[in-house]
Amino acid sequence: MNGKLGCLQKGRRYVTGFLAAMCAAMMAFPAFAEGNVTVEYDNLRQLLMEGNLNLQQANDSYESSKKNYQELMEQMREEQEYMKFLAEKYEDTEDEAAYRSSAGILGAQAARLSKQLEAMNRRPRTLSVEENADSYTMAAQGVMNSYNQMALNVAASEKGAQAAEASYQAALKKQSAGMATAAEVMEAADRLDRERNLLTSYRQQEGQLRFQLLSMLGLPDDGSVTVGEVPEPDLAEVDAINYEEDRTKAVNNNSQVQNVRRSRAGSSAEIDRKSAQEAEAVGSAEAEFLAVYQQLQSARLEYQASQDAYESARISYDSLQRRQQAGMLSQTEFLEGEASWLEAVAKRGSGAMNLKQALEDYHWTVKGTEEMRQ
Repeated sequence: MNGKLGCLQKGRRYVTGFLAAMCAAMMAFPAFAEGNVTVEYDNLRQLLMEGNLNLQQANDSYESSKKNYQELMEQMREEQEYMKFLAEKYEDTEDEAAYRSSAGILGAQAARLSKQLEAMNRRPRTLSVEENADSYTMAAQGVMNSYNQMALNVAASEKGAQAAEASYQAALKKQSAGMATAAEVMEAADRLDRERNLLTSYRQQEGQLRFQLLSMLGLPDDGSVTVGEVPEPDLAEVDAINYEEDRTKAVNNNSQVQNVRRSRAGSSAEIDRKSAQEAEAVGSAEAEFLAVYQQLQSARLEYQASQDAYESARISYDSLQRRQQAGMLSQTEFLEGEASWLEAVAKRGSGAMNLKQALEDYHWTVKGTEEMRQ
């Protein structure tokens, strides 16, 4: 299936917002050459510039683009609220953390879209191709990050479902032998249902995020495209950040500050008004910069915590493998241990990607302008 047909067939299910505009652009321009394509994090901008998406045409659909962003954000919010509902429904169970993690990923993506909408409402209606490329590159980075996090959740959830299936079958055998009660079997069946439902939800979200990313890049979602991993965050780069220097750059590059400074003022009253407006714009820019800086530092701490938990889980997993090789574990015990290990891998991966995203957001904020930081 080519990219155009993929948009037509899948768009009704997944693309009612921002990606609808992407699909429209795909219909108007040549598709990528046939063959396998690998989407790498570092070549997102190149794919956007060379692909089916006509960035120049985006200037002709300003209001439509805002509507598309709004619809996609609302869709993400709805999914997030549903994940929160499931987390509360299964509070104090093994599934609660998984649902909360999913809600966090969706919430982060929705928050980025919300910021993009705020920026669009303040930006000039006509942007250069370079500015549009910056805008869409950042959006693609966020979607690719979310997709990779969800893919890790799918891998962990698949193993969790396998473990629950093995546990349920073992409970049935014990019941047949008079070693398990009907209540114990029912409990195992309920756990299996929860694991399967969680896996189904993760797979749906993974597929949706994948389609969103490929549509943005003008690529077909037909199995011919491989989505690469998000690179590890550069901890040395994070630790070497110069707050004061970057704050000055962020304020000077902020479009609102620039607009005020470029405005004319002739009379004393106009000069006073301009001075007040500049002070307000600078204050807002400094507050925004502080927020992304604090988010970066928070993500740094969360990453370290996930890394420590990962190292502890790796030691446990090594022990699990040795015991399994020695015939000291049942199949159910081994699968449950593998599921726990993959959960730690997923959390560590999410921690790394959240830090990477926070670092990207920080760089875009320093670079300015607001439209570039959509």
